[in-house]
Amino acid sequence: MSIRTKVDGYLKDPLTARMWGAIKAAGPVRSISVDITHICNLRCKGCYFFAEDLDDVEEADSDTLAEFVQREKSRGINFVTVIGGEPSLRPDRLRKLADAFQIMVVTNGLRPIPREGLENIAIAVSMWGDRATDRQLRGYGKIDIFDRALKNFAGDDRARWYITLPAKPPEETVEVVDACVANGQMVGFNFYGDLENLGDNLGHGTGFDAAYRFVNRMIDRHPHAIAMTRYINRVVTSGQMMGESWGYEVCGSVSIDAPQNADRLLNGKSYNPFFNAYGPDLGEPRRCCVGNERDCSTCFDVWAHFSWIGMAMEKHLSTHKDFFSWLSTMTVFYGSCGFIPGREFSDMLLQIHSCAKDSSDYSAVPTGLQQALQIG
Repeated sequence: MSIRTKVDGYLKDPLTARMWGAIKAAGPVRSISVDITHICNLRCKGCYFFAEDLDDVEEADSDTLAEFVQREKSRGINFVTVIGGEPSLRPDRLRKLADAFQIMVVTNGLRPIPREGLENIAIAVSMWGDRATDRQLRGYGKIDIFDRALKNFAGDDRARWYITLPAKPPEETVEVVDACVANGQMVGFNFYGDLENLGDNLGHGTGFDAAYRFVNRMIDRHPHAIAMTRYINRVVTSGQMMGESWGYEVCGSVSIDAPQNADRLLNGKSYNPFFNAYGPDLGEPRRCCVGNERDCSTCFDVWAHFSWIGMAMEKHLSTHKDFFSWLSTMTVFYGSCGFIPGREFSDMLLQIHSCAKDSSDYSAVPTGLQQALQIG
């Protein structure tokens, strides 16, 4: 049976057809990541940027940035994840990128991001675990960054929260999720790689079973507001997807123009054919989105795992259940990046979460949809 025939069969289900239509309407996402500055107003424990001294690179001047924008546009790039350093310190540069691309700005939340000229961007506001963990890792043991960020982005429809969970999230993290939702925003999750060997609840060596269960609880608690699927939660926390194990050899977010990736691009595994991760100098890209030397066994970056899943559509065509897992995860990616209008994305998100209690157990799905999920 051809791919087209299989997909057409799965599209008989209305929600599947709606998600597919939203993604097709948005078109392909051709993405890069950019460290827009080498300057940051924090030095978080576990941040990839400082773990490899990427702040030693000076930021490009204005002329170089203008040339960079034109070059990337000519390559067909339409989406930029803006990181650093702290992007909110350079709103002038953010506007130059936003004029040319759809962008997502990853911020620590200490400074508001102005709206003028940045009305249509997506903002990812960081929070690391519960309040105590956040103060330990980002606030030098005393600064409550979270409260400042809540005020800075209260009711801001551009913003999403990305809570980085340790291997064993404290129960107090529930209050953080509740506060983000009450602030008017959706919530996504990342997972903490203990690059500084802090151990205890922060150590990832014992696995993320507790974090996995926590995310699923939050989906049940706030199904309209958790911008993550149970499927990608399982993939990231287990390191397994459709018979493959996570690592450098399968990651889709490797820079195509980084010389050290030449063999990786020839190993037969899928990758994003446009992706490059640029440092503040906007010169030769580094190996991947999280550094040059990072041990991939310590990488639990959800965005990198989105690419791993996204490049594997054909692996998810055997059953409608598998295809639904893939498609709903891609819908969350597109919606989080701003390629699906906010109201439409929120409505689909609620339907996605109401379909099943996890991606391998469809016993909670309404009868009509259970039948649809058995197609193929």
